[in-house]
Amino acid sequence: MVRTRFKDWKLSHKTLVLFIGFVLLPSIVLGSYALWKMNRILTVKAIDATDRILNTVERNVNTVIRDVEDISTYVIFSDDFRALMTLPDVEPNKPRLRQLAERITGFVLFHLLSKEYINSVMIEGTNGITMQFGEPVRGDETRWEKAADQAGGAIRWSNGYALTSDWGGRRHVISLFRVINDINDINRPIGMVRIRLNERSFYRLINVGVAPDVGSAFVLDRDGNVVSHRDVGLLGKPYPDTRLVARILGDPATSVFRYSQNQEEYLVVTREVKDTPWFLVAIVNQRQVLRDLMGLRISMGIAMGLLMLLGILAFVGFYFSIIRPILELTEETRKVEKGDFKARVPVRSGDEIGTLGLRFNRMVGEIERLIDTQYRLAIKQRESELKSLQNQMNPHFLYNTLDMIRWTARMEQAMETSHLIELLSRFFRLSLSQGKWWIPLEKEVQHVKTYLELQKKRLGDALKYSIFIDEEIRQAFVLKQIIQPLAENCIVHGFKEKRKHCRIQVRIYRSGDDRLWIDVIDNGTGVDATKMNRALWDENGAGFALRNIHERLAAAFGHGYGLEFLPVPDEGTWVRIKLPVLFSEEEVHHMMARVGNPDEDDED
Repeated sequence: MVRTRFKDWKLSHKTLVLFIGFVLLPSIVLGSYALWKMNRILTVKAIDATDRILNTVERNVNTVIRDVEDISTYVIFSDDFRALMTLPDVEPNKPRLRQLAERITGFVLFHLLSKEYINSVMIEGTNGITMQFGEPVRGDETRWEKAADQAGGAIRWSNGYALTSDWGGRRHVISLFRVINDINDINRPIGMVRIRLNERSFYRLINVGVAPDVGSAFVLDRDGNVVSHRDVGLLGKPYPDTRLVARILGDPATSVFRYSQNQEEYLVVTREVKDTPWFLVAIVNQRQVLRDLMGLRISMGIAMGLLMLLGILAFVGFYFSIIRPILELTEETRKVEKGDFKARVPVRSGDEIGTLGLRFNRMVGEIERLIDTQYRLAIKQRESELKSLQNQMNPHFLYNTLDMIRWTARMEQAMETSHLIELLSRFFRLSLSQGKWWIPLEKEVQHVKTYLELQKKRLGDALKYSIFIDEEIRQAFVLKQIIQPLAENCIVHGFKEKRKHCRIQVRIYRSGDDRLWIDVIDNGTGVDATKMNRALWDENGAGFALRNIHERLAAAFGHGYGLEFLPVPDEGTWVRIKLPVLFSEEEVHHMMARVGNPDEDDED
C-alpha cells in the first residue's frame, strides 16, 4: 500500500479531515466547556446585568442634570437675564422689559418643549420682576430657597416634594435652586432661578430597563431621604429600611453588595451622582435574575446542536459550491493540456469560482483567436513588405547598383542627381528595415521625410510639407510603413486636380498618458470623413493601403486603435493614426498578448 502525504491527498479528503479536525471536534469540546463554565458565571452575570442597568440609569440622570445645570449657567452669563433682573424702574422701561421678556420666553419655551421632563421654570429678580414658564404650580419651597441663599450661587438640588398645580391636582417635582450673582460683583445677588423637574418623568427615566418584577431603582440624598421612588408617599421622607440606608451611606466606596430581606436575596448596586448630594440605588432580586439567566444553559445546548447541524450543511454546501467546480475545472484543464480546445466547464454561479470557470472558458476560446490574430498580423505585414519588394528582384543588387550610379553622378559633377539617388536608396532601405515589424518612431518619420523629399524634387515648389514630432516620443515603437502610405495617398489622390500650393502636415504627439496620435493633413480635394470611417472595415471600401494599415493596427492593439478620418472645415483631408505609447518591443508584445486575451485584467 502506497502512503501519500497530506498535501497530496484529494481535495475532497482534505476538506473532510479539516472540517472534522478544525470545526466539528473543537465545537464539541468548546461547547461542553462553555456549558460547564456557564454554571460558574451565572452570579457574575447577574451582578453585571444589574451594573449595566445602573450604568444606563446613571447616564440618563447625568444627562438630565447636566442639561438643567447648563440652563442655570446660561442664565448667569446671559445679558438678557441679567438685564431683566437688574432693570430699574419697571414702569418707564416697559418697552425694554417687553423686548427682554420676548427673548427670554423664546429661550425657555425651547427647552420646555424639547425636554419633556422639565415641569416649569421660574426667574426672579431682586428688582421684583418674576417670570414663570411651564405648568403653573405653587407651594412652600422656603426650605430650598434658604439652602440656595446659603450656597451663595452654588447649585442646590431638592428632594422630591409636592406642589399644587393650577391645572388641577398635585405635582411631585425635583427642583434646582440657584442664586444668580452679578458677574461683575460675585458677592451681590441679583436674582434666583428655579427649574422644576416632573418627578414621575424623572423616576421613569431612572428605571429604564428595570423590569418591575425583577427590581427597581430609586434615588436617596446623603441624609437617607428619598429623592425619587416608585412610592410617591416616601418622597422627601427618610427611607424606611434603615439597615439598607446604613449600608449604603456607611461605605460609599462599596458599590455592589448582597442584601437579604424577608428570606429573599437581593443584589444592591449604588452610584454617587456627580455634583449632586444623591445616591442612585438599584435593587434586583437575585433569584429572578438567575432564573432568567438559567435559560441561557438550555439555549446554549440548543445552539450547540444547531451549530453542529449547520456545520454539516456548510460542509455539504462547501463541497458542491467550491470543491466540485474545482475538480471539474481540473479535469477540463487536463483536456486543454492534451490539445482539446473544445473543453468547457459548466458555470453555475456568479461568485469567484463561477468567474474562474467563465474566464477559463473565455481563455480557451481566445487561444484560437489569438493564434489567428498573430497569423493575420504576420500576413498583413508580409503583404506590405511584398508590395514594397514587388519590383525588386534582388534588394542588395539594387542597393549596390544605386550606390554605383550615385557615385558615377558625383564624379560627373551631377550633385543633384546623386542626391536624388541617395534619397531613393535610403527610402528602399527603410522600407525593408532588415525584416523588422516594429521600428522606433524617428525611423518611421525619416522614412516619410525621405519620400516627401523625393516627391518635392518631382513637384518642385508646388509641394510644401512640415513634420512635427514631440521629442519625448521619438523612441516609441510603431509598426513600420504606416505614415508614408498616407502621405502617398495625399499626393496621388488629394492633389490629383491640384497643380500648386499643395501642403502636407504631419503632426506626431502624445494624447494623455497612454495614447500616441499621428495626424496627416492635406489641403487637397478632401473626402467624406464619415463615409471613409465606415469604408475602413469594408473590403471593397477604402483603398488597399489605408485598409491594410488600419487592419494591421487593429489586429495588433485592438479596435480602439487604427485610422480615423476627421472632418475638415474648408478643404482637404485629415486622417489620424491612433496608437498606444510603447517604448520597447517587450511592451509591444505584452500589449498584443492583452489583445489576444482581452479579459485577463477584468475584475468581475
